[in-house]
Amino acid sequence: MIIVVDTNIVFSAILNSSSKIAQILLYPSTDLEFYSTTQLLTEIEKNLNKIKKLSGYTDTELNEN
Repeated sequence: MIIVVDTNIVFSAILNSSSKIAQILLYPSTDLEFYSTTQLLTEIEKNLNKIKKLSGYTDTELNEN
């Protein structure tokens, strides 16, 4: 199954790692394919400090996922 994710979905999953969407993104079944735009990466990079502050994740933890 193909799933298209946008920035809001990914940010939500990062900030609430126990949510259902986070579990799907972080631990997908093998039959899922995720697609997004390169703009998503730009938005994450642009907001990385805010994401780290709000989520409590370290650089290493964010890079692992």
